[in-house]
This record gives sequence, C-alpha cells and structure tokens, in this order.
Amino acid sequence: MEGASAAQLPIFAVPTASPLTARQLECLAWISEGKSSTDIGAILDISPRTVDYHVAEICRRLGVRTRMQAVKQAVRMRWIEG
Repeated sequence: MEGASAAQLPIFAVPTASPLTARQLECLAWISEGKSSTDIGAILDISPRTVDYHVAEICRRLGVRTRMQAVKQAVRMRWIEG
C-alpha cells in the first residue's frame, strides 16, 4: 500500500461492546433458537413476564421493534451466534 493516501484506505467498522446485559444476551440467544418467553423463563428459572421485560429492554436499547430484528442485530454485531 505504498503511496496510498488515508482517503484511499478502506474504512472498517470497529466492533463495539454490547450495550446489553449478560441476561439480555442469554435471552436473545434462546430467542434465536426459537424459544418462547415461557420456554426461556423455564430454562432460566424466571417468569415469562420477566423475559418479556428483558426483550422489551433489548428492543429499546437496539432501536428495533421485534424479537427477530433484535436477534438479527445481535448476530450481525457478533454478540450472539446465529
């Protein structure tokens, strides 16, 4: 790359730390496996309502509307495996 100016170099996105808690990432990982709030609650030993709270907070933090959009965003950012 001799002679290349800074303007010619490609710009790469720098991975950012997840704005989500470990529990929220755990919920997202289970959602990506097709689990419902009831299923996730049973797996994590929390109520389905608590799962729904986590999902709502995830969506708010990521600026998305649905669970699947949240999963897609988390996979794209490599916060969870898809």
